[in-house]
Amino acid sequence: MDKALSFESRDKVRDVMSSILGSAVTYSLLVKNPVEGVRLARDKTGRRIKPFLEPRMFFALLSLVPEPYSTMIFVAVYTGLRVSELIALKWKNVHSDSISITEKCCRGECGAPKSEASNATIAVNPSVIQRIHRLKTLTIEIKRAREQCGLGR
Repeated sequence: MDKALSFESRDKVRDVMSSILGSAVTYSLLVKNPVEGVRLARDKTGRRIKPFLEPRMFFALLSLVPEPYSTMIFVAVYTGLRVSELIALKWKNVHSDSISITEKCCRGECGAPKSEASNATIAVNPSVIQRIHRLKTLTIEIKRAREQCGLGR
């Protein structure tokens, strides 16, 4: 490996090793966890500047994405909602000036939001509510996966 691991990666490796060796102590395979108390040196270089989109670039990108996906992106950017929370959003959760997060849906499994703090009602910009309600006026053609692959004929 010609590139050193980031501090976060080294920290994760240390945590995993500590957990494994902690289990070995629990089962009397070791007397003491050798990773306990190990400190890692911080990176000596500064963090790189993260890429970002200027508002005009963001709206240009949205214009290239079909509905309902462009609205999903718009809502995610303006609210900070997770994809799993967006997918589980229902009309009853969209209020005049806020959105209630009551569940998430990920890989076909629906349930409680990721954290207790996520299970909340958040205030949102009126443009977000307008954009969501605009979906009610659109007719969106969605092809089934078999048709997209040419298998539905």
